[in-house]
Amino acid sequence: MSNLLKILNLHERDHSKKHPKFSSQKGFTLVELMIVLVVIAIVASISAMSALAARVQANEGNAKGALKAITSSVEIYRNTQGSYPDSLTTLGTSYIGSDLVAGQKSGYAFEIKSANAGATFSCTAVPISQNYTGVKSYCINVLNTIQVYENAPALSADGNACPSGGTPLSG
Repeated sequence: MSNLLKILNLHERDHSKKHPKFSSQKGFTLVELMIVLVVIAIVASISAMSALAARVQANEGNAKGALKAITSSVEIYRNTQGSYPDSLTTLGTSYIGSDLVAGQKSGYAFEIKSANAGATFSCTAVPISQNYTGVKSYCINVLNTIQVYENAPALSADGNACPSGGTPLSG
């Protein structure tokens, strides 16, 4: 047993003689630090992408909700005034919030137009910054069905029907 201890002790002494600077220093090597930094960068980029996707989904949900609120307000306006309003400014803060009167809310730009002497209307919601504040565009009209447009930044209200190419929103 004592011979074994002597051998182990000699091995330790020999190891420290061969590598004196490694046995006395403590800490991480440059390679280890670089690996940790790369892993942190990867995790941070994944988190940033997830946060952006969550914001886009929230903005799109808010846009659909705002379109429904505008439609309800437009119908109330028609019942009191006799025709649909020709703009969000005409609809005014008596019917909708000031942010919608200004035409923007939650990263979307809103536009409403009426046609046929105020007998019909359409309202669109388009992302202010495509792929950053939203991906999908939306339109709603007298039929009260939201149409969804994938990647359609140039969507504009015409006062009658929603532009072709939309898909009715289900649910």
